[in-house]
Amino acid sequence: MRVLVTRPETTADKTLRRLALAGHKTLLLPLSEAEHLPIRATALAASAVVATSAEAFRALRQSPQALSSLASLPVYCVGDATAEAALDLGFSRVRVGPGDAAGLAELIVRDRASATGILLYLAGTPRLPELETRMTVAGVPLQVRLVYRMRPVVRPPGAFSAQVHAFSPEAVLFYSREAARQFFSDIAPAMLSATVRILCLGPRIADAVPPGCRHVEIASSPDEDTLLALLDA
Repeated sequence: MRVLVTRPETTADKTLRRLALAGHKTLLLPLSEAEHLPIRATALAASAVVATSAEAFRALRQSPQALSSLASLPVYCVGDATAEAALDLGFSRVRVGPGDAAGLAELIVRDRASATGILLYLAGTPRLPELETRMTVAGVPLQVRLVYRMRPVVRPPGAFSAQVHAFSPEAVLFYSREAARQFFSDIAPAMLSATVRILCLGPRIADAVPPGCRHVEIASSPDEDTLLALLDA
């Protein structure tokens, strides 16, 4: 199957290898790239760390003093991929959520019922405010520190649509709502084959897909194993 992957280039290697081993032909067309922002260690005061993306830990690697001050703290990670990035960076007290912000918030609230201290959220932009909203409602103090921003990949006019058209994908993988939004700002549903499958990591990502797409499928859980399993369904 011809599979178009929309992940950022820095996170796509493993995905491309898995697809190739499964016999699929792939095209990587990243829609965004991360800009890492420095963090001053003197500005940090927290009892635990929170992250909803592995990109937060790739960004933290660029601020060794801040990393040194945080690595001994407990860290709450949204899912397995983010937890793996935290462990690779030297964090050892890692709590892993079910893959989405709502589930991570529930885990934090359960753990912090009798705890005190501020949680440091290593955040990116753009992002949905769900975690912050749930922490506010639960009365859990959360300090948001922006450590990366995702910027659109700049291409010459028409280049992106030309690459999509030439590849003629049979399936397109979306890992974020922003990627789906950017993709369909350049690609009208009518430009895709009527049989192309739009595979989304979660329902909020699928909400960004325009109604002209006929075959929109959503992974039953927000992890890559489940997403890629859709290709064989």
